[in-house]
Amino acid sequence: MTSVASERTIPARGRQRVIDAALAQFAEFGVEGTSLQMIADAMGVTKAAVYYHFKTKDEIVLAVVSPALGQLREILDHTEAQRAQSARTRTFLAGFVRLVVGHRELLTLLYDDVAVIRTLRRHLPDFADYEHRIPRAIVGADADAGQRVAAAVALTGIVAAAGSPEFGTLRDDELEGHLLDAGLRLIIPRRGHRRGPP
Repeated sequence: MTSVASERTIPARGRQRVIDAALAQFAEFGVEGTSLQMIADAMGVTKAAVYYHFKTKDEIVLAVVSPALGQLREILDHTEAQRAQSARTRTFLAGFVRLVVGHRELLTLLYDDVAVIRTLRRHLPDFADYEHRIPRAIVGADADAGQRVAAAVALTGIVAAAGSPEFGTLRDDELEGHLLDAGLRLIIPRRGHRRGPP
């Protein structure tokens, strides 16, 4: 006889399998180039098995990105609790670097695939809040255009470098250190900064 616990965990595992398969397909073909049938084929199941967990591709996209967005919200909350802008810059970048290195494929997708951003804007009313909070966290509300450009270049560069096969042999802590150091040099080039998390 199947226990209640196992009945609950089987659907949960099935849902995670869909999410994992979808991320792999999205990374290879993009969100718009991926169908529910492709996800089902990658899993070796019928499309009905995918529909059991998700009714639309948008629901899958949201499930794929939700864990990273939750972590990003925590990073922003922690960053905004810092009093000095220099501390906020370091705190956010350190957290962002750890997030990116831990979710390289996902963050590359978020930055490269406009279909993901469109889906988030369509279904998450508070997504625009992230887009406003991130630059404020890095360079402050009164930053000039040059500072905002430097922040955008730093974030995009961190994501691109983390996902590059060129650095695939580096240990996670090594890569995090280099990414954080490069990001800080771009954003606060005139000030000394120590390497590593604040």
